[in-house]
Amino acid sequence: MSSVAQKNLRPPLFVDNLLVSAVVLLVGISLVMIYSTTAIVSQEHFGDAFYYVKRQGAAALVGLILMLLCSRLDIELLRRISPVLLPIALFLLVLIQIPGLGDAAGGAKRWVNLGFMRFQPGEFCKLLFVIFMAGYLARQERTIHTFVDGIIKPIALVTLAAALFLAQPDFGSTVIVFSVVLCMMAVSGVRLIYLGAGAGLIVLALASLVVISPYRLKRIVSFLSPWSDPSGKGYQLIQSLIAIGTGQLFGVGLGESKQKLFYLPAAHTDFIFSMVAEELGFIGGAALVLLFLVVLWRGLALSKLVIEDTFAFSLAVGLTMLIVAPALLNIGVVTGLLPTKGMVLPLVGYGGSSLIASLVALGLLLAIGRSVQRSGIVARASVPGALLDARSR
Repeated sequence: MSSVAQKNLRPPLFVDNLLVSAVVLLVGISLVMIYSTTAIVSQEHFGDAFYYVKRQGAAALVGLILMLLCSRLDIELLRRISPVLLPIALFLLVLIQIPGLGDAAGGAKRWVNLGFMRFQPGEFCKLLFVIFMAGYLARQERTIHTFVDGIIKPIALVTLAAALFLAQPDFGSTVIVFSVVLCMMAVSGVRLIYLGAGAGLIVLALASLVVISPYRLKRIVSFLSPWSDPSGKGYQLIQSLIAIGTGQLFGVGLGESKQKLFYLPAAHTDFIFSMVAEELGFIGGAALVLLFLVVLWRGLALSKLVIEDTFAFSLAVGLTMLIVAPALLNIGVVTGLLPTKGMVLPLVGYGGSSLIASLVALGLLLAIGRSVQRSGIVARASVPGALLDARSR
């Protein structure tokens, strides 16, 4: 067969219209809200009202290009290289601890400064770890129901990565990694009794880390009773709740937030949802949540298409949860439903590394959909009713 004929047989670029539309809207909202939230601060500190939004816009452009490129990847390549991604991820996390490379801010050492650029390796390490775990679960498919291969080995591997996150310290990423991996294990055939035991041990370990760490314990206390320390540990949550309450149903208007005027710390990063709720009201906040639910729906729909392929299936679930889980946790934090922790709102909050990593993850989701096209299956699906039942043996 000629090369021209072979090219004509290639499936077209896979596009899930709802998923891509939701992502583009989230990125668009991000740029608008970052400008609205940071214009005054940017002008005050840098003499340029567009300082932050230009940097986020550049990251968005890079991320969207990478999303397009990743959507063309053959997932079989990811399957083959998955074993080497764990050491790469661990190496990137170790770089943070090297004097002269690791860069600290806000009491945490999460950045690597190369001089010409500064990025957060942890955001990309979470993505690499999800691909690695999908490969592990696929390779151990026949023995995944056993105690050692089904729970001991994966938990040990996750703990190794979690230890490096905690060294930064980054408790939020630790929670996300454990949560996403547990979801992947749950849909890959790990026995529920083992999964429950593993989850229990993880919760116990995380609770112990909170108890033995004074500043984490203070965060829990301030979460339960923020008004007991309104000018200290409870300050940020109180200001967030004031912003959300001020917005009421329709908001105070785009650009009219008062809480962004040096009242609410991290308004453009971890607490940007509060800014959306203040300026655009309950309607704006609900629309943002709805967009993340669309990402969840379409991600699970794509995973259903490859349910017979353990690697592609667990990867699709992992990538979806890598976006949605931190989004739900972030919204829970800023609304006072969960203890405060440093975690940017994916696709919306300011942060180039987070935005690029999220868009790459979404590109890989589209690549999974394209693999379905290649196999001749019609790429249309609804949300799976019961993934666990479908995977049970």
